[in-house]
Amino acid sequence: MVAEDRDAPVPMAAVIARELEIRGSHGMAAQAYPTLLAMIREGKLDPQRLVGKTVTLAEAPAALIALGSFGGTGVTVIDRFDAAQMCRPTG
Repeated sequence: MVAEDRDAPVPMAAVIARELEIRGSHGMAAQAYPTLLAMIREGKLDPQRLVGKTVTLAEAPAALIALGSFGGTGVTVIDRFDAAQMCRPTG
C-alpha cells in the first residue's frame, strides 16, 4: 500500500470487542514455489480460477487505473502483447 493508503485504518476496538481475527498475506516465499508448482501439475490447484479477466498490453493502463473502483473479482492478467507497441520508440 502506498501514498495516503499506506496506513490502513483498522478499528481495533471492534476487532477486540468482537474477538475477530485479521488475516492476510503479502506474497509467497520463493522456497515454496516448487511445492506450489507440483500442486498445480498434480491438479490439486487450478490457478485459472483466480483469473477474473485478461487484457491486452494496450488495455493494461486502463485496467490499472480501474483497480481503485473494485469493479470485479479475481486477478487481471496481461495475456496478449503487440510486439509493434512494445518496440515503438518514445518521445
